[in-house]
Amino acid sequence: MTPSLRIGVQYTPHADQNISSIVRAAVEIEAMGYDTISLPDHLTRADGGRPVALPDPVALLARLAADTRTIGLGTMTLLDALRHPAQIVRSAATLQRITSGRFELGLGAGWLGSDLAVLGETAQARMSTLIRTLTLLRHAWPGPGSPDTGEDADDVEARAAVAANAAGVPAPALVVAAGGPRMLRLAAATADVVALTVPTWDRATGRPTAASVAAQMDLVRRASPPEWPAPVFHLQIRDMPTAAPTDPEADWWLLGGSPAEAAEALRGRIEAGVGYLSVCTNDLHALRRFADTVLPLVMS
Repeated sequence: MTPSLRIGVQYTPHADQNISSIVRAAVEIEAMGYDTISLPDHLTRADGGRPVALPDPVALLARLAADTRTIGLGTMTLLDALRHPAQIVRSAATLQRITSGRFELGLGAGWLGSDLAVLGETAQARMSTLIRTLTLLRHAWPGPGSPDTGEDADDVEARAAVAANAAGVPAPALVVAAGGPRMLRLAAATADVVALTVPTWDRATGRPTAASVAAQMDLVRRASPPEWPAPVFHLQIRDMPTAAPTDPEADWWLLGGSPAEAAEALRGRIEAGVGYLSVCTNDLHALRRFADTVLPLVMS
């Protein structure tokens, strides 16, 4: 794509899709020129009113690495509370080796009701676990300023384990999904990329507007340590309708209309400060149209 803009694909396998088909899709997406392909991390998802399984993204990314060569491979986002923080570091380090440095670690505290019901943890408990994970990640792979995220001085064995697993392995890009003020401040203090979403409590009805995205970016910029590079902001594209939205500022998950209209809306997001977008679809025809008709207008 372009040096100033990264365009990825967030690929959710459809119900009963076999692994070989997912691998072929990743190879096609790489050939289209997308920068990354990322996988979600949910225990199940709804399909026709029934829960269906989703593959474990860590295992599946290892398989995708075997048939891809250049595309970044990531999680968008790993459900932190499902795994011990030291295990997350070990998995990230292993995927960095398998992918020759192409892995991108996306983390979040979780939002999907069916996942949270299985976990049975409070929002406070999930936040505490995520803080510990981010602390250990920055111990394993220090970033600029090595921010203090509340590290437990007695967590000696965990710090030793993550340091051993990360030794000699380049740091993966760390993407933290954030919607509310507390999560945004945490992302500002730890992440290479801040994936903007709406707060969990508003996920059922809330949509990211131009105004809400601007406010989130402003909070992150003000909370970022001054010695850190400028934060990179990520936003999803969840729908690409054939008609342009009547109010293009009302829902920044939408990018619709003709190629020229979609390109204009995309330029608006870039000018606002978004440097990384993910198209959320497993429709290869839609992805090819977007890559062939919209992105050339943005890059021209």
